[in-house]
Amino acid sequence: MTFQELPLRESLLKAITERGYVEPTEIQQLAIPALATTDTDFVGQAQTGTGKTAAFVLPLLHKIDSSSRDVQALILTPTRELANQINDEIKKFSTYEKIKTIPVYGGVSLEGQVRGLRRDRPQIVVGTPGRVLDLIERGVLILDQAKFAVLDEADEMLDMGFIDDVKSILSNLGTSKKTWMFSATMPAQILNLIKTYLKDPLVVKVQKKTLSNESIEQKHYVVRHSQMSEAVCRILDSLDDYYGMIFCRTKIDTKSLADELNARGYPSDSMHGDMSQQQRDITMRNFKNKKINMLVCTDVAARGIDVDNLTHVINFGLPQDIESYVHRIGRTGRAGQTGVAITLVEPSERYRLRMVENNTKARIVQAILPTPKDLKQVLVRKELKKFDSLIEKLGSLETDEVFAEKFESMDKGDLLKVMYNHLFQSQITRYDSAPSLEVAEQRRPDNNRGDNQGRDSRGNSASAAAPRANNGNMRFFVNIGKDHGLTLKTLLGSIAGMVNVDERMIRNVDMKETFSFLEVPENFGDALLKVAGPTINERNVRFELTRSAPMSRPAYGGGDRDRRPSFRGRSGGGGNSSSDRGQSSERSFRA
Repeated sequence: MTFQELPLRESLLKAITERGYVEPTEIQQLAIPALATTDTDFVGQAQTGTGKTAAFVLPLLHKIDSSSRDVQALILTPTRELANQINDEIKKFSTYEKIKTIPVYGGVSLEGQVRGLRRDRPQIVVGTPGRVLDLIERGVLILDQAKFAVLDEADEMLDMGFIDDVKSILSNLGTSKKTWMFSATMPAQILNLIKTYLKDPLVVKVQKKTLSNESIEQKHYVVRHSQMSEAVCRILDSLDDYYGMIFCRTKIDTKSLADELNARGYPSDSMHGDMSQQQRDITMRNFKNKKINMLVCTDVAARGIDVDNLTHVINFGLPQDIESYVHRIGRTGRAGQTGVAITLVEPSERYRLRMVENNTKARIVQAILPTPKDLKQVLVRKELKKFDSLIEKLGSLETDEVFAEKFESMDKGDLLKVMYNHLFQSQITRYDSAPSLEVAEQRRPDNNRGDNQGRDSRGNSASAAAPRANNGNMRFFVNIGKDHGLTLKTLLGSIAGMVNVDERMIRNVDMKETFSFLEVPENFGDALLKVAGPTINERNVRFELTRSAPMSRPAYGGGDRDRRPSFRGRSGGGGNSSSDRGQSSERSFRA
């Protein structure tokens, strides 16, 4: 099938042809005819990078009445980057249409977006749930005539705590509109959303032949976290050419790594949640123009970034879940090109790497970091390439008498030594004193052995002395729940503010009536235990570390019903009596 065979207006087909598109992707072949020719609710399940944007933008443009000045369609996205990307795609496809669109999201002036809505009277609004709901409540965004609601990356909006805002927005749209939902995964809450707000939807699912791209070379290095920055620098030193993205778990890591790379001579910049929209725009412009070669970012900040010709993707540690790994590496090796996906893995996370391999059906080969000797040779080869053009122009090159006299009596061997050390002295010194970063294979401790291996000075097992979840996280009990007015958004925001952790790193949240469970990475878990007098919803709370925790599931994916956690460690007072604490512990056993 070609795009010209799809049931779209000639003006849209002309714009598609001018952009060089010939064959639609699988999700486009399935979704566009259905949405363009029928009046139905729709659910499309497909991975990021499969062409979902055009799958809903083209039929939407086909159905919009350009003569009307009312908002006819609302598109909800999890991030402002994705909102901008979709808005740009609408403009490119509607070159020959008199259709107006506007993006609305937080982090920029509300007044400017209000003026834009009132002045331009767009038929399509693309926005993030929080800002859209704000504009609705202010009476600025009027959706009385809206015929379509599109939810893009629905599972991401769930993971980021926007699901309640989405429900409120859908309720404001009324029952006459048609809802189109696109999502990479279908967790229980998304299925409940479909059941509640969509009526007999047409469901299209693009089957994943493999979760990973065969054109991507995947490899990993086992490195301690404290040495990952140095490992990234050595990897970049070993490459003749590179243009790519480095994914970190936290915004703190993105900033510090970008600073380290720039200090070492690798043009880089970071992208994270604390940046203003103006800063983001400048960074993306520099990256797309290749003024910087590496963009260091978090998963959230990278949403909506679509850059072609990336040669490398580097994971600065394993992501929290397998889907994130697939989304990350899928940014390279596109459009028939090849790419390289490199993952730095901590020794304790090697078992999780095997889980990724099992689920992606791909081999992630363990590689050896280049040695100082290897890196010296690479540096020399890179520098010698600069001499090639000069050697070709040898007859027209000039020299200087003072320069010539300096080396006139020196033989060739000594001259080469002088030039070599002049060119590479700083790199040679650095790598001569560079430590080994390789981590030897380690046997996992056998908890059933009868010796003292893995025990502390008191004879307790190491796992009892410092409980940790199997996925490298720490799992906590907190004595606040739904009966106290707690929402997922409030819980995540409060904890993120206490220990400066990215909300997306707070995993496996299970909210009960009077208490909750959650997981955070070890380094933030230790900080959480040290928080003095923590409060959530103006209520004093305490955090208790559980000794057992489930394997990592998709974020916010239910509780550990068959577990019996015992608690160790406490943060905060909470003002609860001993009987209250006993009751909460007893309730947690039943959870």
